[in-house]
Order: sequence, then C-alpha cells, then structure tokens
Amino acid sequence: MKKICMIATGGTIASEQGKDGLYPALTGEKLLAMAPELADVCEVDFKEILRLDSSNLLPEHWQLMAYTVAENYEKYDGFVISHGTDTMAYSAGALYYMLQNSCKPIVFTGSQVPIEAPDTDARRNLLTAFAAAAAGRPGVFLAFGGRLIWGNAAKKMYTEDFHAFLSINREEAGYFNGRELIWKEPAAFEPPCEGFCLQADLDPEVCVIKLIPGLDPSFMCHIVDAGYHAIIIEGYGVGGVPTEASPKNFLPAIRYAVARGVIVVCATQSVYNGVHLDRYEVGILAARCGAISGGDLPIEALVPKLMLALAKTKEPAAVRKIIETEK
Repeated sequence: MKKICMIATGGTIASEQGKDGLYPALTGEKLLAMAPELADVCEVDFKEILRLDSSNLLPEHWQLMAYTVAENYEKYDGFVISHGTDTMAYSAGALYYMLQNSCKPIVFTGSQVPIEAPDTDARRNLLTAFAAAAAGRPGVFLAFGGRLIWGNAAKKMYTEDFHAFLSINREEAGYFNGRELIWKEPAAFEPPCEGFCLQADLDPEVCVIKLIPGLDPSFMCHIVDAGYHAIIIEGYGVGGVPTEASPKNFLPAIRYAVARGVIVVCATQSVYNGVHLDRYEVGILAARCGAISGGDLPIEALVPKLMLALAKTKEPAAVRKIIETEK
C-alpha cells in the first residue's frame, strides 16, 4: 500500500464556526479521522504546517509548502496538501513550478463546506486527492469536485458551487467517478521526472493591474515608482491596452516602466484562449514598447511563475524566455 503524506494548511475544509464566522480550527489529524475511507486507499501520515484561511497566505507560505514536500520527498510515495479554496490555485501554480521534475504526485484539495458539516464536499475531494496521490502519476495537481486539474491550469470559478475549479487552456488530467480515478491525458503528457529539485527563491515584488475603461495610466507609473519589479496588466481581449486613440493611453506608461527595468507582462481578463500580442494594433504597439505576453496561463499560475523568473534574473530577455517558452 502506498504511503502518502498529508500536509495541512487550514482553509474551509478545517473550519468551524466562531464568533466572527468560519475560521480554520481543526487539526490535520482530525481531518483524517473524519474520512476513515482513506484507510482503504493508502497509508497516511500528516504534517500540519499552517492553520490559516487561504486569504491570509503569502508567497513565503508557498515556500514553506514546497520545503515541506522537498524535505520529505524520499519518505513518501506522494503528497496531499489540504488548503483553502480562495488562493489554492495560486499555491498549486507556485508548487507546479517550484517542485521541478517530481516523479511523485503532489495534490492540492479543500472544500466549499467544512468537513464537519452534514452536506460537506470535503470527503469526496479528499478521496479524489488521495486516489490521485496513490496512483503514482507524477506532477502537481488540484483535485476538486471530481476533477483533477494540472497545477498551472486551475482557476476558481465559483464561490459556492461544489465544482468550484475549472481547468484553463489545458485538458483536465483526469476525473474521479466515485470509485476510481480516470486519467484523460496519456503518459506522453507527463512532466519529466528525473533530477527532482526545489526552486525556492521568489521575488514577490509583482503587481497586477486590471484595466477598466477610463483608468488613468499614471496609476501604473506610481507602481513603478513604488519599487515593484514587474507589473502584469490584465488587459482586454487578447491582451490589448489603450493606445494613442484614447486619452488614457497606456503606451507611455509601459515605456516608462520598461526604461526603469520593470518587467511588463500583458495578460487578459478573458478566461480562455490566452494572449496574442501579434494580432491587434492595441497589442502590437504594447509589445513594441517592451511588454511581453503572458501566454495562455491563468493569472494564478502566471504570478508565481513570474516571481520565480525574477528571482533568477532581472534581464528582460531572459524573463521573456522563461515566461513565453518554459512550460
């Protein structure tokens, strides 16, 4: 029987009612005790490293999760990380890139309803996650609502629905039918699993700007002056920004940022199909000013990927290569 390590970080799955609302209170040991069916799937050890609502998580907590996996990598066949839903996609995206060439599964999961509630979705999600961890297929995943999603493709789409997460611009890795895990992607799509290593260094000085009609571009200049090292612009459509045709032209602000060594990445507010800066004038001109494409990654994966890239290099051409070519 496979030996799986459960890493508990808090979240709704471990919450109970307090005087100010739900808050994480249950230990990882209590979570396991409330899902006795897991004993038929694998042998489980647990490590509680945090007990936080995921709205309170920071990049250093991604590092803590990644270090915990790396320090215990040789002891277990796989890992399940219980996590709050609100920022779970960010954590899954971060560990997808931080834990490189893993030969073992690392699976995030949580729930929309606390595990002690009678109508909870926690047990099904835990069963999905542990089934994936015990299956042995390598990679970082997010298990939720019966879906198994690659860690760099997950996005929370619903605040209450039990099928809260969808896979963005990548086919789901698999699904759990209540009895067994069914894989969708063939083995050829698995990440390489030789030479496991941890890339733990992050540069957290990354800011995301969401464009709205009428936003003053001086806002972006203030962010540059505040000392951020990279700015992601959630633009329109395939990544466009206002140009000379608008009194709120963002092109000078992009040039201002790039001239001061700040990396500017164009993303999109649209959920699917990604960025294409070679199609419309509003994207082509942004690229000419030095902006680079965020590709088809959801913002939840693009942010930690950019933080990791900046920790390696501040050279724009090198960052562009990492963001646009490294999967």
